[in-house]
Amino acid sequence: MISGRRAAGWAAGISLSWGLVAAPVLIGPTFATPSGANPFFYFGLCFFGGAAFSVLLGGIGALFARDRTPVLPALDIEFFAGIRRLMLAMSCRTVVMDALGLLLLPRTARGVGDTTPVGTGIVVVALVVAATTATCAAVSAIVLRRHIPRGFVPFRPIPRR
Repeated sequence: MISGRRAAGWAAGISLSWGLVAAPVLIGPTFATPSGANPFFYFGLCFFGGAAFSVLLGGIGALFARDRTPVLPALDIEFFAGIRRLMLAMSCRTVVMDALGLLLLPRTARGVGDTTPVGTGIVVVALVVAATTATCAAVSAIVLRRHIPRGFVPFRPIPRR
C-alpha cells in the first residue's frame, strides 16, 4: 500500500504529463483543417481538447495535495475531501467530454461531400489520444481516491506524554 502523498505525486505526474502532451496534439488538427470544414468538426476537437485540459487541472490539484503542509486536522480533512471531489469531477468531466467529441468528430470528419477536412491518420491519432486521456483520468482518479481515504490527515500529531 502506498502512502497518500506518494499516490498524489504519482497521479499528478500522470495527469500533468499526459495533459501537456495531449493538449497540443488535439489542438494541432484545428489549425490543419481547411476553412470550409463543418463547424461541428471544430467542436469535436474542442471537446477532446477540453478533456485534456481537465486532466491537466486534475494533475495540478493532485500536485497541491502532494505538497500540502498540514495545518489543522479539521482543515486537512476538508482539503483532502476537496481533492477527492476534484479528482472524481475531473474523471467524470473527461469521460463526458471525450464521449461528446467521439459523437461529433467521426460524423463530421467526412467534411463537405466526400472530402475529408484532414487526413484519416490525423483523425485516428485524435481518437487514440482522446481514449488515452480518458484512461489516464480514470486511473489517476481511482488511485488518488483509493489512497487518500475519507478523513485523511497526512501527518498525525505525536501524542504528548
